[in-house]
Amino acid sequence: MQKNKIVVGLVAISCISIWYFLGSKQNIVNRSHTAIKTANVINQVDEMESSQETIPETNKPMPTSFDQSVVESAKIIATKYEQTLKFPPYSHPLSLNDFSLLNPNYFEPVTMVTQDNNVKISMVLNKYHFVAPETIKVLVKGSDIYGVKLKVQNADTRKTLSSYTMQHSQDGYITKIRGDSEYPTNLQITALANVNGDEIPLVAQINYNQKSATIIGGSQPYVEEADLVFPIDINVEESGLYRVRANLFSAGKPLASLVTETRLASGNKQAMLKAHQSVLSNSSQYELTTFTIEKRSTHPAEPSRFGKSEIQKLIFQSIDITTIERTAYVPSENEKKRLSFLKNMTNKG
Repeated sequence: MQKNKIVVGLVAISCISIWYFLGSKQNIVNRSHTAIKTANVINQVDEMESSQETIPETNKPMPTSFDQSVVESAKIIATKYEQTLKFPPYSHPLSLNDFSLLNPNYFEPVTMVTQDNNVKISMVLNKYHFVAPETIKVLVKGSDIYGVKLKVQNADTRKTLSSYTMQHSQDGYITKIRGDSEYPTNLQITALANVNGDEIPLVAQINYNQKSATIIGGSQPYVEEADLVFPIDINVEESGLYRVRANLFSAGKPLASLVTETRLASGNKQAMLKAHQSVLSNSSQYELTTFTIEKRSTHPAEPSRFGKSEIQKLIFQSIDITTIERTAYVPSENEKKRLSFLKNMTNKG
């Protein structure tokens, strides 16, 4: 029994270590998925311990060890991580398949199918992140709906902040929720739809942010060593650590997801987005779009806050990149250590 507990501890530590060392690199592994897999492994081991306490030992073959499972996971993660190190973390290739990067503020519709008469109803919002005092547009659609009531609540306390009766239109039932600078960050919106006499709830949670910073423009890009640098103009209302993102296109084709993190004081400031030469095309025209800005949390009591962008797209013509250095990206020492750690894990099988 003591030996099994040691195995449990080693497996848990190994899983958590993999998650930790990959945490700072973008677009490698979905963190929540990794955490779920880790929890499942621990739960399965707990079940094995429980069964061994009540069932005498037999000579039946044991299932594949959890150590082997961890090693196999490490091999997959190590391979993917090594591939990402061909590009700097601030400039990663982008394709049409990267839906979440191309649509960072997408709201996934809430859909329900009633059990009694198999009626499908949905609630759709115009986006997920809002900045005060923005209006929240809500649409509820489906067949056999005879009225919809809506309430806005604090998602943490469940306190009701406002209520609405939705209006019928040719697209469905619609409402515009008035913005409020007093709204908490985590909002819950509940639609109660009358479907053939039954009240069907549709529940969505969104992010409502108080003002922090606004992207207002950009300057002509310039070459700096192996990067094409795009200065982004920002009006900062609250100083702090900010993360700025945008997607780089050329001739309508996605090239790269660009990101930078920098401290900004209040006032009109600039953040620099850099595109590494490895993701650039031979074109002289580039476009930046899908801007996001986020004030980062610096301690647990301070949640991250999203700002907004007044611009949808920046188009740059006649960009000369002939002087750019065609040098490959060299991973940092920390990135090399993470990769070495993962490869060592794969050798323990």
